[in-house]
Parts: sequence; structure tokens; C-alpha cells
Amino acid sequence: MKLNIFSKEEEHYYRAFQKFRDDLFLPVSKQLAAKGVKPDHLSYLGVLLIIPFVFFFASNPWLSAICLTLNVLLDCLDGPLARYTHTASDRGALVDLICDYGSFSAVFITIAYYGLMTPFWAALYFVQYALMLYLVTYCRRKNIRFFPVVRSKYYLYLMLLWLLVTGLNWFDPFLVLFGVYMTATNIFLFDSIRCSKRS
Repeated sequence: MKLNIFSKEEEHYYRAFQKFRDDLFLPVSKQLAAKGVKPDHLSYLGVLLIIPFVFFFASNPWLSAICLTLNVLLDCLDGPLARYTHTASDRGALVDLICDYGSFSAVFITIAYYGLMTPFWAALYFVQYALMLYLVTYCRRKNIRFFPVVRSKYYLYLMLLWLLVTGLNWFDPFLVLFGVYMTATNIFLFDSIRCSKRS
């Protein structure tokens, strides 16, 4: 499949993690396949779980956290199910990517809406994150070599859990760090694309 957000240098580690995940979730994949559940169903259900996350975020943040945890779990399950049922495809990967980014966007906007982030750094991070996803996907589809990049989505989720457990808001330092990092990363990715078109 060409739809991939990992560099070729990362591919070996990604495949090893993929196999570990497939083995871990094999019993669940068997049960879901026997019941006729498709990978896309898990992706769509994960998106639906974001609705109560948003709705309960202010009044019951722990319930929101449970919904987000289930969303992440479903995101971990759809790939193993697709490979178990031999239905993995670029179309399925695109559905997963769209659902994943849609869920992340809703979570991020909700956190920002309730004033837990400085608007400037939130905007910088959000734009650079979307741009980075596009650029790495484009590079893989066009076989343009690029360096391994850090994906920060789950780190953001950990910052939310940290806030719930300790009451300490570390979102702004997180946004500054990754906002600057992804801006620099995107400049290098764009330069790789530009150089590849010249050659």
C-alpha cells in the first residue's frame, strides 16, 4: 500500500510493531470477524465516541476520557482486523486516516475551546500538524525519501490525562515544543519535495 505516513527508515520498526499489535489483538479480531464486523465499522464507531467526549468534556471530564480511550482502542483494532480478514487496502487506510484525523481535530478544538491552550500556539500546532500529515503522505506516495518524524497525537492525549490526574496544565509548553518542531520539519519536507521535482 502506498498510503503511509512512515518513512522507509521507520518501516522496519513500524512492521515489527504492527506484527506485535496483530498478535495481541488476534483473539479479538477473530471474534469481530466471526460477527461480521468490518474495519471501517470500528473507524466510524471511534468517530461517534468523540461526540460524548465533546458533550461531557466540561461537566464530566473523566467520562470524556473514557470515550477518548475507547476511541484510541478502536483505532488500534481496525488495522489488525483488516489484516486478519485480508481486506487491508489504500481505501481502508484512507478511511482510517480521515477518521483518525477527524477525531483528533475534534478533541483538539474542544480542549482549545475551553481555554486550556494559548490561541496562537494552538493555531500554530494545529496547522503544522495537518500540513505534516499531508507532506509525509505525499512523500510516501511519490517515493520521495524523507527522515523519520515524531507524531505527537498520543502525547497530546497524555497531556490531557496528566491534567485530569494532577490538575497541572502543560498544554502550552507541549504546543510550543511541537509547534516549533513541526514547523522546522515541514520546511525540510517541503524542501525534499521541491528538490525531487528538480531532479
